[in-house]
Amino acid sequence: MKKHIKPLPDPELRAILRAADDIVAEGGRTLLSKILKGSKERKLLELGLDRNPSYGYYKDLTLEQIMDKVDHTIRTGFLEREVNGKYPTIIFTSRGWAIEKERRAEEFVQEWDCWLENNVIPLNMEYLKGRNQGLIFLFLYKILYSRNKKFIPFLTLWERIDYKKVQVEIRNVIQALKKCDNMNDAEWKQLLSERAQSLIIRSINPIFLECQSCGRNFIFDEENPEYYGNEGLSFPNECPSCLEEHLLHR
Repeated sequence: MKKHIKPLPDPELRAILRAADDIVAEGGRTLLSKILKGSKERKLLELGLDRNPSYGYYKDLTLEQIMDKVDHTIRTGFLEREVNGKYPTIIFTSRGWAIEKERRAEEFVQEWDCWLENNVIPLNMEYLKGRNQGLIFLFLYKILYSRNKKFIPFLTLWERIDYKKVQVEIRNVIQALKKCDNMNDAEWKQLLSERAQSLIIRSINPIFLECQSCGRNFIFDEENPEYYGNEGLSFPNECPSCLEEHLLHR
């Protein structure tokens, strides 16, 4: 990522990444811009891209203005272009996927919350099977973090249909939720930390951030559960060395 170029504001960045998620490695920056514009183009509608949550997010902007924002997201290191066949397509960088993975996991949690609120019992959980493992495990971590035992019936349904590795982690979350009421805060925090080691998976490529104090690049600790919350994934502004130094001088 180039230095001294600020990313778009978080809501815009997340909207662009969410729109990109449905066309990764299949569509390019023009198609991405049309989703964000809310285009009625036949091909876009046939692909069901009008159902993307970010469809029409920039409806009041011109296509050229939207493409500038997409290009800015590429320049700041959240998306990149990759040649797939004859044409370049959009793919996530490690940093972009870290943000989008967290947002998708939160979408799943909100969906389950909505089902509980409306007394909806899903017929099956096939829609979760075979998805990106990092996304699915982060979703499980968020379910665990909620301490909501009402999710257990949904987890039980899901466990029946998924692959063995996922089933193991689902069972671990179910067991943890069943005994969470008998834990004190320290015990619960320890359990969350232990489960995070299995459920928060580091990307293949490291995520580099620039320290706002010393200007040096440092590797983002993607497995630290403190960076994941209901408000989204948060990136530290300082490298560990500068942060430690500031804490010592307080």
